Amino acid sequence: MLADTTHVFTRRRRDIRLSVVEVGNNQGHALVFGDIGNDCLVRVHSRCLYGDALRSDDCDCGPELDASLDMIQAAGRGVLLYLEQEGRGAGLVGKARGYRVSQLEHLDTFSSYRKLGFSPDSRTYGEAARTLSALGLTSIRLLTNNPDKVGALESEGLRVQSVPLHILPPNRSVERYLAAKRQQRGHSLPENWRVHRLRYALAMATFAVIVIAMITGLSACAIDLANPGPPDTSVSGHAELLSTASGQTDTDINMVGAQFTWSPQKTRVLSPANSHASVDDGRTTVLVAIAAAAAAIGLAAGYCGSRASRRVLTRIRLLRSNSLL
Repeated sequence: MLADTTHVFTRRRRDIRLSVVEVGNNQGHALVFGDIGNDCLVRVHSRCLYGDALRSDDCDCGPELDASLDMIQAAGRGVLLYLEQEGRGAGLVGKARGYRVSQLEHLDTFSSYRKLGFSPDSRTYGEAARTLSALGLTSIRLLTNNPDKVGALESEGLRVQSVPLHILPPNRSVERYLAAKRQQRGHSLPENWRVHRLRYALAMATFAVIVIAMITGLSACAIDLANPGPPDTSVSGHAELLSTASGQTDTDINMVGAQFTWSPQKTRVLSPANSHASVDDGRTTVLVAIAAAAAAIGLAAGYCGSRASRRVLTRIRLLRSNSLL
């Protein structure tokens, strides 16, 4: 069933084995990651062209899909059921009509669907459940906030453990949409997102502190190298005493503040000023290197910060999902 579609899938610079099977009669596809088994993570996701492909800021579909794939990859196995049920079953044109009514009359999309004569949510999950059963699964951890999905899969004989996906809304429009999901469809979503925003802000602040500490440490090293202490000029007297010795081979001697070569015939003294000159020559190079490193860290901070925070949040979500077992 899976062997002839199995291949390596690369996402966010990580490889995982992937197989693909159809769901029902052109109703979607099941993407099987790794070696699945009971209690693996499963995401049942209805296609959303705006959110998944066009990265719209008007819904949470794209971020939910990203978070689900992050968790499946981190776990090393799981199933993504990608169903052709655009616009909660109303289709893309119906969805666009719903958006228009919502914007003109300041309604949420559930209310605008009703005004247009559509069901607020006409999606079905029977074929998805049968596909999971055909894959040998009898119990799953479902990545969803939607109780309707849980109920639909359980009605087909699957044991389902719901794993909430709480995605921080990027703007007030999405926050209102999530509130409508919670109020009208019973989705397990927070009433107040302040705690979640605080957690994200703390994660970003921690990363910023680490970056500042790195830059401060490098700058301190540069200052130490660029400003050495005063040289010890007393070395010249030792050089005179050593110059009177005989029967010894030539030897390079290093002392604080100066360097000289001692031989039986003569002693060549390099003054402290000459020794300090080598530090002056390297000072510009060191400072330029530090400035370049600081600039590179600053430019990468936003990108790395988002990646780091995403990975941390993925691990937290995965640990929470494991604790539900």
